[in-house]
Amino acid sequence: MRSRLAAVIGFAALLVTVSATPASATTNTISIGSNATLSHRLLISVPVTVVCDPLTDTFIDTSVSVNVQQANGKQIATATGQLFSRSTNFLTCDGVTLNHVVVQATPNAGSPPFHGGPAFATASFSVEYGINPLFPGCGCFQVTNSDSGSSLITQVSFGG
Repeated sequence: MRSRLAAVIGFAALLVTVSATPASATTNTISIGSNATLSHRLLISVPVTVVCDPLTDTFIDTSVSVNVQQANGKQIATATGQLFSRSTNFLTCDGVTLNHVVVQATPNAGSPPFHGGPAFATASFSVEYGINPLFPGCGCFQVTNSDSGSSLITQVSFGG
């Protein structure tokens, strides 16, 4: 009987410990605006909104990428684009700021041109922080923290 009571008390203590441990919630999100623009059937501008968590250590690089696909007759037009910076973090990563950026994409090699009407897009982002552990001043870092996220497939519309 005592061993059963000890087991119950031990299990209860475990439950209290587990439930008192905070979950590591992340606010990393990325979403695509519905109104992308198309210029000269070749340049797509996709509005993207990113929210990312604060990180420690030294900023290394950040990127936001988009992929766009559209039916064009019996073919699929595809395009990719990316914003990238190794010197300036263009995203404010504090868990609350809505970072609005526009990513430009151009058709991939062999892709037909785009046209007005609906298309589908996805987006992703990455922010990396790190330390310079071995060679101060060399500009090389070891990544210690990163934020990233991917969007759902989103329908966008072009007006021409």
